[in-house]
Parts: sequence; structure tokens; C-alpha cells
Amino acid sequence: MDTGTPREIELKLLVAEADVPRLRRHPRLHELGRSRPVTRTLESVYWDTPELALHRAGVALRVRRAGGRFTQTLKTRGEARAGLFDRGEWEAPVGDAHPDLDAVSDPELRDRLRQLVAGVPLEPVVTTVVRRTRRLLGEAGWQVLCEIDVGEVRVRGRSARICELELELLEGEPVALYDLALALSEAVALRPAVRDKAEQGFDLLLGRGPVPQRARTPRLSPDATLDEAMAAIFAGGLEQVLGNEEPTRTGVDPEGVHQMRVGARRLRSALSIFREGVPPEHAEPLKEGLRWLGSQLGDARDLDVFLEETLADLRRHYPDDPDLKRLREVASELRDQAYDRAREALASQRYAALVLGLSAWINARGWRDQPLTSHSARLFAPARAHADQSLRRRQRKARRLGRNLAQRTLAEKHALRIELKKLRYAAEFFRSLYPEAQSNPTLKRLSRLQDVLGHLNDQATADRLLARILERLGSEATPAHHRAAGLVSGWTARGAEDELARLGRRWRRYRRNRPFWARD
Repeated sequence: MDTGTPREIELKLLVAEADVPRLRRHPRLHELGRSRPVTRTLESVYWDTPELALHRAGVALRVRRAGGRFTQTLKTRGEARAGLFDRGEWEAPVGDAHPDLDAVSDPELRDRLRQLVAGVPLEPVVTTVVRRTRRLLGEAGWQVLCEIDVGEVRVRGRSARICELELELLEGEPVALYDLALALSEAVALRPAVRDKAEQGFDLLLGRGPVPQRARTPRLSPDATLDEAMAAIFAGGLEQVLGNEEPTRTGVDPEGVHQMRVGARRLRSALSIFREGVPPEHAEPLKEGLRWLGSQLGDARDLDVFLEETLADLRRHYPDDPDLKRLREVASELRDQAYDRAREALASQRYAALVLGLSAWINARGWRDQPLTSHSARLFAPARAHADQSLRRRQRKARRLGRNLAQRTLAEKHALRIELKKLRYAAEFFRSLYPEAQSNPTLKRLSRLQDVLGHLNDQATADRLLARILERLGSEATPAHHRAAGLVSGWTARGAEDELARLGRRWRRYRRNRPFWARD
């Protein structure tokens, strides 16, 4: 670690408040302790202009009071990757609770702050009050400051709870943070945080609730190595999973559980795409965990689609049908239960171990942990060569599955849908290695083709859910309820027929398109 640069490298982890006493008593903290634990109350106030100029520029200016002493801290946005925060940090003592820009030691940063503030008086905007238990931990080669915070963030009469573990690296390499976190997580569920306290406060201030996070296309440099591409793509998948935790827990927007499930699928797909670079003993446990996560979210997603799309369409045509209304009521009950199961999964030790383990593996580039051979040396070869090969291989497989498409069974069309989804994920992963104008038509055709095949899958899902609803009704089910279920089934079948009519046309258009990876 470069001690000449004012950097803060820390791992932020969320912990259930009920688990804090057990965490404080964890034997590993006592074994590694280099100081006695000290608990005290800290009040931190974040300052900004009325227009939040600092926040919008990625700068956090804080004055913290501990006892009768005040410390000003300035943090820049830096990099945050799945719970590991690496950013600039400048600290200085100040005389009172007000910030002092003259106390910023870096002259360029001080000038930038003055430009951002532009003479506008700073005002307190976010306050956090926590009880912090701090102790120094270490072994040969590393030292970590361990801080357990319990309290709240306060903004204009509103508040939200804070309960987290922060592990700040003082000496050594970041892998020490993960080794410690993984040891602690055997007794207490710890999940990587995606926001720090200041971000939580500004979200509360601005009324920003949990927003579903879609996949972000990784930006790879033209000369990126396979190792660099893997790091960016795996990190993007995990960030999509973590970024949709809160939206899934609230269940306010159905897109949250959908995007979390997509993130898990994209990670599984990436593990398959990079199977030549990831040792099987690494890949298989991760795939199994991600498959489990997807299964815990799948029922909620299926019922969301059934209620928000299939039954919603019918409701517009038959708004007063009492039997359709009863089917909707039962489907809503099933969805509530499915979301309860999804929340239980996200609160489980298994989920916490999965995402923390993934974060550790990605940030440490754990796939490098393999013998150095001509095979593993490919990790440091250009990513573009691997992308060309991988995309062509998946393209060939999809075309084989699509031969004589009109005669294919629904099960075979479903297999084609899955393969096209994998091809699309791979194309999105690698698209920045190719000219953007060339990649857009291919991705657009893949997306349209997937939509058609997805509607066919929705029909099979609707029939399965209708059977569950009738079973749930039990002795209450009347011929009228069965009639309503038949109406729903017929409605989805008719929609599937319409999609089948489009399928051949869209498949031919896709086949005629020369994919962007074959244009050089």
C-alpha cells in the first residue's frame, strides 16, 4: 500500500443489528487484537451548498465531533467495487463544528473546492450519529482498523438506521480485509455494502428510494487482457446483484427482483464464457450458489409477470369478471409468499456467504490462483481474441438449435431462447472491444428474437401458475373458476400464436445479419 498518497481503502459490510453483540464477541477479533476495543459516540455532519454542488461533484466534506475534538474529513469519489472502497481522503483538525477549506492540505484540491463552492456559504445537510466500537487488528504483514457502527443517519426530521462493519486497511494488501471478513462471516452474516453513510444520507435528503439497477456494459480498453476483462465483467454482475437487494426487499417495483435475477444469470453466463480461465474448483461452487439464488427469486418474478402483464391485459378486456378477480387475488397471495421467501433468502447466511465470497474472489482476482501453464498464461493475452472465439462458438450453437425452426417443439424453442440469451450476454460483455456502430444492429436483433421466444415461455409459465392457483382454491374452485382459468390459458395461447407468426421472420432477419464480431 502506498502510504505517500492520502488514500482510504476499506471494506464496508452490512450486518443485522441483532447480530452485533455476537460479532463483537467473535473469537477472531480477540485473537488478532492489537489494542483494546474502545466504544464512543460519534456525530458527523456533512456540509454542502444549498444546490449540493460538492455531492454532485463526487466530494464529501464532513466534520466529526468525538468528545470535545473536531476533525474535518474530505473524501473524493474514487472507486467502489462490490463493498471495497478505494478513494482519496484528507483529514485535518478544525477549531469547531464548522468546516474550514483552508485546512485542506492539497492546494489543487483546495482550489477545486473553492471553485465548486463559488463563494456560496456551506450548510449542514446530513448528520450521522453512531456508537462506534473500534479496535486495531493485525498479524505479520498487515494491520486493519476494525469499526462496528450502530446508529442512524438524520436528514430534516427523517432518519434511517445504520448498522455496519468497516474494515480499513492500514498496512498490507486488500486481500487481508477479505480474509478477515470471511472468517467473521462464518458466525455472522455479512454482506458487501454498495453505499456509504454519506450516500445513504443524500438519498434520504433527495427522496431517492431504492431504484432497480440494470446491467452496465463494461468499458474495456482495446488492448485489455482477458484477466482485465474478467475483472470488469464479474464485478459488473455482482454490482447488479447487490444493487437490486434493497429494491427486491421492498418489492415496490417488480423490476428489482427481475434485475437481481438477471445479475445472477449474467454471472453464471460469465463463468461459462471464461471457463478456460477459471479453475473448475472455483467455478462450480459459484455456479451452484448463483443457481440457488436464481431459484429463490424465480417464483416472485414469474408471478410478477403473470399479474402485471398476463392478467393485467385480461383485466382491461374483462374488468368486472368476478372469477378472474378471484384468480388475481390468489395469484397475489402466492406472489406475497414468493417475495417473503426471496427476502428470507437475502437475509440468510448462505446468501451473505455467496456475495461476500464473490466480492473477495473478484477483487483479489482469485482465478489467478492456478498453476502457471501455457493454458493459464492466456489470462494475460488480449481479451479480443477470446471474445472472437467465444462469440463465434455460441453463434454456431444457436444456429444449430434454430435449424428448421418452424418444426421445433416448444422445448427446443426454449433451449434456443436460453442459448440466444447467453449469446446476448456475451455480446454485451465484449461489445466495447468492437466499433459501437457495428454492435448495435446485432444486439437489437438478438433482443427482438429473445422477446418473441420469451412470450412463448410465458405461456408455459402461465399454465403452470394456473394449475397452482386452482390447487390453492381447492374445494372452493367452481366450474366458473375453471372457465376463467381456461380463458387465461386461451388468451396466452393466442398471444403465443401471434408471436410464433413473428418468430420465423425475426429469425431470418437475425440470420441475414452479419454479427459485429465477424466484420473484421
